[in-house]
Amino acid sequence: MKELLELMAWKMIPPKPYGLFHLTFFMVGIFMCIYFANKLKNANDKKNNKILFLMGLFLLIIEIYKELFYYFVVNDGKYDFSIFPFQLCDVPMYICLIVPLVKNKKVKQAAYNFMVSYNLLGAFITFFEPSSLCREYFMMTLHGFIWHLALVFIGIYLALSNRCLKSIKDFKTSFSVYLVLCFIALTLNISLKGISNGNLNLFYLGPSISPIIVFKDISIKFGWGINMVVFITVMTLGAYFVYLFFYNLESIKLLIKEKIKGGLKDELQG
Repeated sequence: MKELLELMAWKMIPPKPYGLFHLTFFMVGIFMCIYFANKLKNANDKKNNKILFLMGLFLLIIEIYKELFYYFVVNDGKYDFSIFPFQLCDVPMYICLIVPLVKNKKVKQAAYNFMVSYNLLGAFITFFEPSSLCREYFMMTLHGFIWHLALVFIGIYLALSNRCLKSIKDFKTSFSVYLVLCFIALTLNISLKGISNGNLNLFYLGPSISPIIVFKDISIKFGWGINMVVFITVMTLGAYFVYLFFYNLESIKLLIKEKIKGGLKDELQG
């Protein structure tokens, strides 16, 4: 296993944030996500379940590859708890595998709401602050970019398919899911702190110092508890803006069409 993984351990100079690799991959990837999401938006429930399950299976396969790569190649047989697969952007892997098997429509709706509001937000934040994506191994850099583009596709696809975020009640359910996941993440952080030597910081809630810019300073100056409250509040505010965008998407599209028509009319009259 180790020998096989080492064959693909191609080292690289980590791509610069907002450099050619980052921007090209991001822009082409976003275009493809929007294109395929729009093509599949009218999928019926049976096909929707297949799409999500296949996305979950794909994420699971590449996550197993990443875990093995870090264990055998990067850390020479030692487990790195900093990549424990239960960060915010890991959650869609589990949801996409489980939700197609769930019969309760309210549970499905809540899961969809969460993946569009919080996970889509998380994916875009990662692309705008891509330091965690730009690694010294090509395959791990590729993994990070592909993973977060997959989250973008899932979020946009679910939003365009009109399966979620239809009302403020839907956003409240996504917030409830987020709080439950935060509780699980914090419980794991605290209970596994000794085993992980403090390297486990799921959802970046603490008690370890947050590695994220700004929140790191808050953790150091005011403590991890204050940082946790601030972080959850900021994430929820961002997720609320995502909800507002998709809730008003049709109105936004209509407004843009009217502006374009108005501009063309003014040009013809001029």
